[in-house]
Formats: sequence, C-alpha cells, structure tokens
Amino acid sequence: MNNHRIALRMVCFAMGCGLLLSSLTVKAHGHCDTESGPVAIAASKALQTGKFKTVAIWVAEAQSQELQERFQECLSVYQVGGEARKMAERYFMETAVRLHREAEGMSYTGLKPPQPLPQDVAEAEKALETGNVKPLTNLLSRELQQETQKWFRRALEARKLKDKSIRYGREWVDAYVKYVIYVHGLHKTIQAGPTHGVSHPE
Repeated sequence: MNNHRIALRMVCFAMGCGLLLSSLTVKAHGHCDTESGPVAIAASKALQTGKFKTVAIWVAEAQSQELQERFQECLSVYQVGGEARKMAERYFMETAVRLHREAEGMSYTGLKPPQPLPQDVAEAEKALETGNVKPLTNLLSRELQQETQKWFRRALEARKLKDKSIRYGREWVDAYVKYVIYVHGLHKTIQAGPTHGVSHPE
C-alpha cells in the first residue's frame, strides 16, 4: 500500500511540475513575437537603415542565410515607398520573428499586435539599462513570498480539517498537492535556468 501511495505521489508530482513549467515557458516567451518586441523592432530598423546586422544578431547561423535573402528582397520593395513599404516591412518582421523563434527552438504562431511588456520583463530590461538589478530582485522576491504563502496557508488550513470527513480529506489532498507541486516546480525552474536561447555555435 505504501509503495502504491509513493508511486501515485510521484506521478502527481511529475504531471504537476510539467504543467507548471509549461505555463512558465509560455508566459516568459510572449513578448518576442509581437510587433512591439525587440525582434520586430530590429527588423524594421534594419530596413530603415539598410543595415542587415541590426537584425542578424537575433537569429543563429543556421537561420542567417534565409534572413539575409529575405532582407535583400524586402529592402528593394521597401525603398519603393507607399503601400509597398508597409507590406515589405510587415513581411520582413514576420520572417525575422519566425526565424528567431526557430533559433530558440520554439514554435511560431504569427506576429502578434503590439502590447505592453509584462512587468517582470520591463524590470529586467530596465535593470540592463540602469545597471541596477535590485528593483528586479525585489519584485521577484515579493511575488515569490506572496505566492508561496498563499498556497501554504491554503494547505495548512485544509490540514486542520482533513480528518473530519472524506470531503474535507479530499480538500486537504487537493491543497497539499497544489502547494507541494508549486514549491517543487518553482525550485526546479530556479535550478534549471533559462529553457531556451538563440544558439550561436563558436
């Protein structure tokens, strides 16, 4: 019986952690595929200035040739002006973002409309600009404490009532699993580091 419980608990952990990590990944990568993201902005600037290297740094060597070919094609159309310029810019931004996502090992689902940066990403970029990472670590520390305490309190309160009935027992199990999965998944994420990057072999 104990072995069965241990096995079941391990399965719950694995499933829960996978879902948590998938959720974190989706949220973390959201801004790179928008019109207001750094890749699309670099693509637009490359056409404006005629300097390919402005956007080339956002892809790996494996994507560089295709990006350069599309750049030359789009630059010729861009220089015509008018509606042709808008179409060329849009197409090149889409191409750059698609190839950037490919270099990251991520799927491409189209170029999204402009949107504000998530607070964490905004703080991360601001830290690079100012050279001061303290506001970013303060933000992360606050959210870590708040969320951990939330799941902890729910599990602690449910634990007090778990022996009163089957319903309360199930509520305790639900709260316990969510609490432990959150902590374990968060710890694994911290240890694992970034889930992807843009590969630049030496």
